[in-house]
Amino acid sequence: MASQRLTFIDILRGIACVWMIETHAVNAFLNDAFTEGMLYGALKISNGFVAVIFIFCAGAGFRLALESKFQDYISFGTPLRNYISRLLFILGIGYSLQTPIFSLDYLLGSSPEEWMRFLDSNVLQLIVVSSFLALIGLFVTRSLNRMILYAWLMMIGVFWLTPIIWSFSSESLMQIPDFLRIYVSRQPPASFPLFPWVGYYFAGYIATHYFVGAKDRNHASNIYLIVSIGLMLFVYGVSRTDWTYYSSELNWWLVSPMHMMFRVSGAMFLFALLYKLQEKLAGPISRALMVNGRESLIVYVGQGIILYGAGMQAIIRSMFPEIIMPWHIVVLTISVIGIMTTYAFVWNSYKKRMPVHAKWTVYLSMIIYVLIFVLTTA
Repeated sequence: MASQRLTFIDILRGIACVWMIETHAVNAFLNDAFTEGMLYGALKISNGFVAVIFIFCAGAGFRLALESKFQDYISFGTPLRNYISRLLFILGIGYSLQTPIFSLDYLLGSSPEEWMRFLDSNVLQLIVVSSFLALIGLFVTRSLNRMILYAWLMMIGVFWLTPIIWSFSSESLMQIPDFLRIYVSRQPPASFPLFPWVGYYFAGYIATHYFVGAKDRNHASNIYLIVSIGLMLFVYGVSRTDWTYYSSELNWWLVSPMHMMFRVSGAMFLFALLYKLQEKLAGPISRALMVNGRESLIVYVGQGIILYGAGMQAIIRSMFPEIIMPWHIVVLTISVIGIMTTYAFVWNSYKKRMPVHAKWTVYLSMIIYVLIFVLTTA
């Protein structure tokens, strides 16, 4: 697939990045007095698509990589080793962001509650685990034709089993070691458990597989638009019925396969729409979204530190009145988007112009990062 045809996926991931900043700004700072009413309810529903699109794009990216690296992956070549190294790097970053205090000394003496917070399954961990599950499927099937069947089974199976898994008692789950238990727990305590979130990864893989293989991608995008709208209408119709195969005590918004398909249809709609519009997406905003999408890991980490870091939160709150209103959130969101876009652009340019220097910058940064973690006392 030529790089030009990847543009719309970079933009889709970039949209998820800026959407994530808005979501986190609202969650972290908006005064509770403004978290009621239809407008906030609609905003909350729309913000629920952010993580879905991130994970969907990860699955799409894996399928796109197979266009050129399929043989390297199934033969355990250098590209596979590089990919696994990157996954482990992302996993380490994900867990490091969840330390109660960035200190190994403190972490070793943490309370059980703090340990569980550290072990939480978040978006980065979820994407890494999903990628390893996809690799397992690839090694077993050793064929793109069989791999797509594996992806369908994973998506449907995860979505269908979610309410059943969520029905397990806490006592039953306690038999599973802490590190693994959080991945099959409910949400909460897990932020992004495997059930249902892995399903969105394989939905991205499936959508991209058929799109890449289509002889006429414009026609395929039209079909995707029709199917996604049809799915939304179907889900709405089913949601009005009383039929269910799981306990009514479970939250429909968290466990229903119908709601999961609603989210998949939303991601697929944006996927197809951006493909149709990519020829027109050539302005500065589109370029900014593209850079954010290509450097989504940096944006994810950076905005998290700004909006959720204890020190930065104190600074931000000192800059706003005690009651933070919606228009304050707009200002904050635009400011953080500007900061992260600038940083993403500088880093992206640095990598392109001096790739060797950029690689060693990452190595040196990680060494310093680990040393600070190890040497900082509680």
